[in-house]
Amino acid sequence: MTDILLIAGPEGHDAELVASAAAYQPHHVTVLIAAEDPAWSWSETRTAAARRDRLATLLTSTELATGASVVGMVGDPAQLQVAGFDAVVADGNLLTAA
Repeated sequence: MTDILLIAGPEGHDAELVASAAAYQPHHVTVLIAAEDPAWSWSETRTAAARRDRLATLLTSTELATGASVVGMVGDPAQLQVAGFDAVVADGNLLTAA
């Protein structure tokens, strides 16, 4: 598998999520923090800052664990088209591949 969508839900499971993604030895990983927050990238609220920090941590740990090219975002997973991914990993589980 080369292209993985990694969906991070509630906090507290990020290490397991990254380990699950690493098991597939991907070349590209897209990290998505599942949250509806259009202001996450610029807002100065604690919640937005925490999401940015979490995303940065996930991007770094995913890159170190997989050696893959990694990009990330915050948003609603239902709005993504998963057809371009070889697998979708969420909460440490491999979901249906598109």
